[in-house]
Formats: sequence, structure tokens, C-alpha cells
Amino acid sequence: MGRSSLPVGAWGTVSAKKDTASGKWRASCRFRGWDGVTRIYSKFGSTKGKAETALLASMKERQLLAGRVTANPPLNDVASKWLVSIEVPKVNVDAKGNMIAAASTGGIRRQTWDQYEGLIYRLIEPALGALKINEINTSTCDSFLRSLVVGGKGHTNARLAKTVLMQIMSYAIRHDLYVGGNPVREVDRLNRPRKKPVSLSAATLHDVREAVGSWRTEPGQFGPRPSNVLADVVDVLIGTGARIGEVLAIRLEDIDLSGDVGKIALTGTLVERRHGPKYRQSFLKNRSSERVIPVPRFVVDVLIRRSFKSPENNKAGALFWSRTGTYVQASSVRRQLRSALTASNMENTSAITPHAFRRTVASLLARELTEGLLLPCWVTPTSP
Repeated sequence: MGRSSLPVGAWGTVSAKKDTASGKWRASCRFRGWDGVTRIYSKFGSTKGKAETALLASMKERQLLAGRVTANPPLNDVASKWLVSIEVPKVNVDAKGNMIAAASTGGIRRQTWDQYEGLIYRLIEPALGALKINEINTSTCDSFLRSLVVGGKGHTNARLAKTVLMQIMSYAIRHDLYVGGNPVREVDRLNRPRKKPVSLSAATLHDVREAVGSWRTEPGQFGPRPSNVLADVVDVLIGTGARIGEVLAIRLEDIDLSGDVGKIALTGTLVERRHGPKYRQSFLKNRSSERVIPVPRFVVDVLIRRSFKSPENNKAGALFWSRTGTYVQASSVRRQLRSALTASNMENTSAITPHAFRRTVASLLARELTEGLLLPCWVTPTSP
């Protein structure tokens, strides 16, 4: 009976023999390479143990030559290698806080990669990271993803984690670390309850504008001198329905006040990545997002006032500049908005976010199209 064939990437029994001429030990074994051919390899040593140790080290190195990791690595090792394989090029930022254009790789964007990394670090590794890759099965994935939904919340995390976990397992399959179909693909659909978008009422918009307009203006307040940046940001959010990153990326050169109606060109967005400096990205979420928006009178007032007040150190030429002359960051606006609403003792402030203004404008415009009505607060809101 012929000798049984070794699995690809495996080696056979190690034998050792002392060479009488040199006095050294020679350890040998068969190794079946990734091309399917079995060859004999040898290593020498001054003792039998040293020769065998050198040979085993050589065999393990040959396993890695084709990019293979250990035969059954833990999931967190595979996740790390997958992240490296899809990582986007480093983003360079100039002194003004703008992204320096680089050749497109056709891959994912930096903020998407950061989101994937965060999901692995926060959710996937703590729950599944120590499991060997071949211990990951459909029931394990299904239980993990459903555990992310608690009290009717967490559907977004579960959906994104499913996407990331599926790609990690696809990477494992492509690199011969997992045999069989992708176990995540067979996870049952994660049904998300349909929710009606919540928009803010006219009265709530009025109260929000009063809250941000009077924030930190009371006597006896400590800290930096208060400014009207937060109030102006809120007005532009209400008047444009744009995303917070798009509003904070507006530059003075994007403003057109030459006609009867003021206009703003939305051409970029701010990116706050997990590692490294924040920057203005010179394109939006997709091409259809680039647009010129006519704005109501109260937004025109903000544009005129801020254009005249732009300081010399406004290196970015931003509509909303920081004290150091760069772009104001969305995380700072969100934090200040929460503080202002808390200080005003408003109720249900958790629903009042920068994105809530975007939903509100969409609802108002939909009402205008269907009923021919537009709430006065959007056209000429009462000044706080």
C-alpha cells in the first residue's frame, strides 16, 4: 500500500540521524507545499534536539510563506489581519485643516474603516475574539448578533456588526482558515421595527433657539467668554436641513449673497476619525449630495454677520471657525447643545440632536409639497 498523502501545508514524521563524517545531527521530514508537491527537507544541529528544533521552525516558517496564519487562529487575530488588508491610505491634512487630495484606491473611506475598527474593538472581540476561527458557527453568530438588541434598541449595532463579521469570515475562507460556507450568511434576518421619523415641533424649535441663545450668558459664569457660534450653527442647521458635518464644512467662499436669495454650496464635510487629526473632506457622502441650497432670511443674517466678523486667524476660511482658526468639530457642537438644553431644563432633550433638525426640515418641506403650508418658524423664526 502506498504512503498516504499529506495535507497541503503539513509535514510528516521527523527523523534524525548522526552524520559520521561531520559529527552533526541531521533531522529530516516530508513537507507538502502549497503547490501540492511533497518534498524532503533537512536541518543540521550539534545535537539531535537542536537539529529537530531547527527543522520544526523551518516547517512553521514555510506554512507562513503563502500568507497563512496558524491553522486555527482565534477570531481576533483574523479580524486584525482583515482590518490591515482593507486599511485605506493615511490621510494628510494641511495647516488649514483640509484633506490633501490623494490618489483614490477605490476602497472604503477612512471614516468607514474607523467605524469597522470600533465595532470590532467594542462588540465583536469582547464576545467572540477568543474563539478559534473554526469554532465560529451560525448559531454562535446568531446568538451574538441578537444579544446586541436590548429593550428594542441596538438594531443599528447589530446590523453593522453582522456586516463586519461576515467580511471577517469571508477573509478567513479566502485564506484557507475556514472550511465551508460563511456562517454569518445563514443568520436569520434581524428584523428592525419600523419607526416613524420624529421631527421637532415649532414650539420646540423656538425653545431650542432660546436655550442656545441664552446659554452661558448669565452673570457669574466661569470659563471662556461665551460666543454665538452654537446659536448660529443651530440656525443654519434649521435653515438648510443639512448634516452637521456639511454645515461645519461650509467656507466663506461657498456662500453666494449676490442675488435676491442667499445660497450656500455644500461641497464637503468634516471627518472626525478615531486616530489622527480631524479634517475637511472635499466631497460629500455621495455625488448626489453636492448641492446649492437657497436659504431663508434668518440664515442670510447669520452668513452676513459671520462674514464680517471672520478673524485674521481664520486660516480655513470657515463659516464656523474655532479659536485657533480651524474648523469647529461636530463633537464639540453636540456637547455644547446638550449642555445648553440641560441648563434650560427642557424636557425630552435626548431627542433633540443636530440630525433631528434635518428630519424636521424634511418633514416641513414634505408638508409644504402636500398641503401648501410651511411653518412660519422655519421661514422667520422668532429671535431668542
